[in-house]
Amino acid sequence: MSDYVTEEQQIEALKRWWKEYGLSIVVGVTLAIVVIFGWRFYQNYETRGAQQASILYTRMTIDVLNNQKQDAVIQAKSLRANFTGTPYAKIAALTLARYAVLQNKLDEAVSQLHWVVKHASSKVLVQLARLRLARIYIVQNKTAEALGLLKHIKDASLAGLVAEAQGDAYTKLGDVNKAQAMYRLALKEIPMPEQNRSILQMKLYD
Repeated sequence: MSDYVTEEQQIEALKRWWKEYGLSIVVGVTLAIVVIFGWRFYQNYETRGAQQASILYTRMTIDVLNNQKQDAVIQAKSLRANFTGTPYAKIAALTLARYAVLQNKLDEAVSQLHWVVKHASSKVLVQLARLRLARIYIVQNKTAEALGLLKHIKDASLAGLVAEAQGDAYTKLGDVNKAQAMYRLALKEIPMPEQNRSILQMKLYD
């Protein structure tokens, strides 16, 4: 059972996953953060600084949606550097990690994701960063580290993605039975279009 033959294929698969799921997850997390942390944010930070961070975040989001990568990176770096105590900075770090993966700069992506895990107060953001770290570790042949991260992700909404990543890790280890079990669980848990389901089924039957 061999899912990815070369490191280049592994990286391409990781890119596809981030492209398919990255933006939708970030948007969903953003909505949750606005509700959960909005009032606390405006209580703990001066209004002027809050407005600046909000403006930068809005610009970054628009640039991401419009596929304006360079502009999005500029806004994200500014948020990360100047508003580190805000939830916006953590989302900016996730955005920077996403673009780093698309450029094959995996170590840079790992650095950004570690920062989110260390500094984010939102459990959702921490678990999302751990999931993305695990997927990078799988590509880097650090399967033990990947599985260690994945077992700590308890969010039900990420269960299918976690199962898929575990399947990829067990595939790397050559554990066919565990890999198949995880891919079956992923097929059950992930609501996905037919094209994405076909990719997951191919992993299962390979």
